[in-house]
Amino acid sequence: MKLNLGCGSQVVDGWINVDYSLGARLAKFPLFRSINQKLKLFDLDWNPRIYIHDLSKRFPWLDSSIDVIYSSHTLEHLSKDDGVKFLHECYRVLRQDGMIRIVVPDLRHFVFEYIYGQIVADEFVEKLGVLYGNSGNTFKDLLSPFIQFPHKCMYDNQRLLEIMDLVGFAVNTKDAFESEIDDIHKIELPDRCTNAVIVEGRKK
Repeated sequence: MKLNLGCGSQVVDGWINVDYSLGARLAKFPLFRSINQKLKLFDLDWNPRIYIHDLSKRFPWLDSSIDVIYSSHTLEHLSKDDGVKFLHECYRVLRQDGMIRIVVPDLRHFVFEYIYGQIVADEFVEKLGVLYGNSGNTFKDLLSPFIQFPHKCMYDNQRLLEIMDLVGFAVNTKDAFESEIDDIHKIELPDRCTNAVIVEGRKK
């Protein structure tokens, strides 16, 4: 069994694709999908096959029942404490020697961009993704707290490795598509690996 946690629009055959976004939940209703195609309330075309679960809560899978966990650009949307709980849940449900791969934006990259003048001071916080975006559509902007998920915590290579080691994983940093996951090319997206921290390893 393989989990794709925080899948967004990346629904991959052979994986349990999990998300809790409002759009994913509403996509379970055919009428909503028709309305969204006309009104474009959600930018993503949410797949009704997505398994709905709040990843800040205890996972519904049994201890040591999962072979592989992949999660891209999801951990940073959880608070610091919820992020640690998320990783502990990953550890719990993975079988012994099971694989985990986490991809998050690299805080160090954005800090360096600012320090070396590639982004100006008043744009720095926007680059971090910690604010609600302004679409220019008043109705959509009113819905921002329900359809947008700003970053709540940021990581760099060193800190994510430290946290995952404390949880109990044996992990190393990786490059995009450098992986022991057989079908990594089906699930990993090139643009999500740019300026990102990629950590992969196994449950000790």
